[in-house]
This record gives sequence, structure tokens and C-alpha cells, in this order.
Amino acid sequence: MPYLSDTQRNLLAPAGGLHPRNGATVPTSQQAPFVNAACWGWALNGEYVNADDPYAATTIYTSDNGAFVFNAERVPTGLNAAFFAVTDVIFPQTVPYHTTLTANFANALGGNVAAQDACRFALMKLTAELNGHTVLPDTGSAVYTMVMKSPSWYGWCHWGIGIQGTGGGDTTYQQKVNGSVLNPNTLQYNCGVMWDEGQPLTTTIRIDGLLQTQVTMLNNVV
Repeated sequence: MPYLSDTQRNLLAPAGGLHPRNGATVPTSQQAPFVNAACWGWALNGEYVNADDPYAATTIYTSDNGAFVFNAERVPTGLNAAFFAVTDVIFPQTVPYHTTLTANFANALGGNVAAQDACRFALMKLTAELNGHTVLPDTGSAVYTMVMKSPSWYGWCHWGIGIQGTGGGDTTYQQKVNGSVLNPNTLQYNCGVMWDEGQPLTTTIRIDGLLQTQVTMLNNVV
């Protein structure tokens, strides 16, 4: 996977520096089509992605073509066998996450918090892998992280990327929200917190580097 240089990491997460909530703007991130990217488009793909892409967060978490079967209130009642029949074959590295979901799903529906946590982490890791990331073990390097804020164990609200400064330094967050050319919401770097602070759940997974699109965008910070 592509990596940032040590110099670039220290620009994004400066040692001993201030890390404002809203950070600073990444140059060129106001340009289309990137400016139109959702938070998950940035975190998962590093670029604008259609919301109906088969492996978009919107599809995996909330669509009838995604990971869940829903009731009329759009609360999951089961796992979508058709979705996993495809991902298990095309992305065999995601099978362990499918296995974890299967093993814990009934208990998660029943309110077991440990089972809900297991499902929450497994689905996020599966989503990251489906979009080209390599997920590390929970004890792996903390230099690159993907972070999700959510209101429930089966949903999401906001996504971002954490970058740790060299020498085990501070971790800052690189994040954005939906925007347009007329109403630009740029990519912000060196943010001191993940936004949507009021969400009750924060899920953080460790990843091996970034995608090239993400490295290219973050290298615009000088």
C-alpha cells in the first residue's frame, strides 16, 4: 500500500503543535469532483464515489443490496446472503469478517453489547477491505487508522482518516463532509478531533497505509 513520507506525516500531525477541531484546508480539495465526495468517499476511496456504488458505505450499510436484511423500520433483521455470496468469492480476505458477523448477529439483535461491538468492527473492516484497504490486526501499527462515528452498532454517521506523527506522535484526523462547487466542503487536515462528537460510538481500525488517491491528495499540503 502507498505510504506518506515522514515529512508529510509531520505536516499533517505536527509534533507539539496545535490541532484545531476544524484543522486546515487541503489545497485543491475545493475542486470538482473531489469537493462532491462524502465523508465515506474520502475515507474509503480518496475520491468522489457514487452513493449507489456496490461497495459504497451507503450501499453496504443501508441498501437492500448491502450486508443486511431490513424490516419496515430499516432495522436489520438478518444478513443478506446474496451480498455475501458475492463478496466471499471475489474478496476471500473478507470471509473472516463475514464469519464474525454470522457468529454474533443473533446475539447482537438481542442486545448483547459484546456481540454488537464484534459486528460493528467486523463490518467496518469488511467495508474497508472491499474498497481496497488492507486491515491490520488490532495490535498492528497505529500510524494509519480509519475512524467511524455512529449512532448504532449497525449504522454510521461520519468517517475519517487518522494519521499519527512520527515517533509515536499525536494522531490527527483528515476529514470532510459532502459538498459542491457552489457550497464547498473541503478536506480538512490536522483536525484535533473526529467530528460528530455527539455520536455515542467511535470505531477505529488500523490500516496498512493509504490508497494512492489519498496519498496524492494529502501530498498537496506543503
